[in-house]
Amino acid sequence: MTSAEYNHSVEHISDSLFRYAVHFLKDSEDAQDVVQDAFEKLWLNREKVEKDKVKSWLFTCVHNAMLNQVHRKKTQQIHLDSLEKTAHQKPDQSYESKQVIDLIVASLPPLQKSILLLRDLEGYTYEEIGDLLAIPPAQVKVYLFRARLKIKKQLKGIFELA
Repeated sequence: MTSAEYNHSVEHISDSLFRYAVHFLKDSEDAQDVVQDAFEKLWLNREKVEKDKVKSWLFTCVHNAMLNQVHRKKTQQIHLDSLEKTAHQKPDQSYESKQVIDLIVASLPPLQKSILLLRDLEGYTYEEIGDLLAIPPAQVKVYLFRARLKIKKQLKGIFELA
């Protein structure tokens, strides 16, 4: 990969990578860090990555980095929770609809969340998502169906409470 091809990749892929990361992580600074690290890794591996597989390689790199970051934050939170040992406070229930949906999406398993965001937010096809996440398109459909079903069940439960 030449530097011109690398620059072309940065110009054309960085926005969609950032959108994907910011919706997954819910933090623009963390998303910027993950995307920047992915492009740094691409530059360091430019001799190994084929030109036509750059997009898929970058999305895989960002996806794996986000999973690592989520795992790291969960571990830190568990540690903090064990140190604090404070009484649980009842959460504020005055959320707007978008906030409720964001919370439900955030509660999905990481792979389902990624597939849902790539399909519904970024508009990728099942085949493209399969290539990006290295899973068969049929499995993408299954995970997407399960994610939407979980969201539907949780929303139904919320409306029954109201």
